[in-house]
Amino acid sequence: MANAYVDLTAQLRKLEQRLLAAAGELAVFLVYDRPERIHERPGLERVFFAQRCVSDTQLEQMVDAFRSVGAYVELFEGEQPFVEALANGRLLGLDRSIKVAYNGIEGGIAPGGFRPGRKTLLPAITDSYGVVCSNSNAYGCAIGRHKFHYLTVLQSLGLNAPQTWHFRGNGGWAAGRKPEAGIKVIAKSTYESWSVGVTEDSVFHYDESSDQRIEEIAQRIGQPVTVQQFITGTEVCVPVLTVPDPVVTPPVRATMAKAPNDGDAVMTIDDNLSEGGVSHEPLAAATEVIEQMQRDALAAFDILQLDAFGRIDFRLDRDDRAWLFDVGVSPGVSTKSSAFKSMSSLGFSHPEFLRTVVAATLVSEDLI
Repeated sequence: MANAYVDLTAQLRKLEQRLLAAAGELAVFLVYDRPERIHERPGLERVFFAQRCVSDTQLEQMVDAFRSVGAYVELFEGEQPFVEALANGRLLGLDRSIKVAYNGIEGGIAPGGFRPGRKTLLPAITDSYGVVCSNSNAYGCAIGRHKFHYLTVLQSLGLNAPQTWHFRGNGGWAAGRKPEAGIKVIAKSTYESWSVGVTEDSVFHYDESSDQRIEEIAQRIGQPVTVQQFITGTEVCVPVLTVPDPVVTPPVRATMAKAPNDGDAVMTIDDNLSEGGVSHEPLAAATEVIEQMQRDALAAFDILQLDAFGRIDFRLDRDDRAWLFDVGVSPGVSTKSSAFKSMSSLGFSHPEFLRTVVAATLVSEDLI
């Protein structure tokens, strides 16, 4: 497997080297939500806002990855102080010719929970000030955080995705479409990641009583529910980076500690939050299976107009058929993340991985 990725590794190494050569001209603004913001909106507790915020340790690792090579690094706790520092000219006045903001903002904060679109705030604002925003553009952030919309688009354009329906609380089923009786489905949040809203009871066979169950989920998480045909199988994550053309790094298998070999097990928010609840390792599969997932990941990345760095997730069924079921426009970058596990299999250290992720944005914008 390592020999198959020799050229890819060389491309990614060159990408990081380009950032290192320009580090003296680089200013990195890390913009992340902090747990203290839980007090701003009562509805945030039900979407595990505080628990999903990046830890101080992870932020220190990001700061050090860039500061250690000579880049200027500044951390902003939320979008408001960052926008203020842009508006008053302080950041634009820094003596660094390359300025990039890392979009660590989560979903939209609203009185009752999360709304769509807030992930678009940073790329939209930075664009108006001439500062590049890491990862995806405003459009990519919008569609890539709406499960029903992107899955409908991808399936309509020929990618193998599960059947998907949209339940909007009091608005009912989108376009009046709902699952056929007897089909096995999973109900999940529409705008969120980390399996928000998913419990052990979220997978069931749809029948006439299911609408009430789905309605209760929508009320609990404060947002519409995406209902998806459930695919039994192995969950696989495929990271995509631009060098500047998009490339895929080795697919990794997600394994849940509670059920490492159970294709019917469902990943919940508790699995994602618990220490050791989910781990990742390189996928062992036939070459043609891996190549098909890589082609589909690149196609989805292109169709959704994503930029720089993303992740496309699949379920690999018993017949080794890959079903595209999730998209990450802002994949995790911690030492436990699937993207780092993929890159580490190519020999990248965590700081090198972090620098390569940001370099992908800079090379996409022709800044390095």
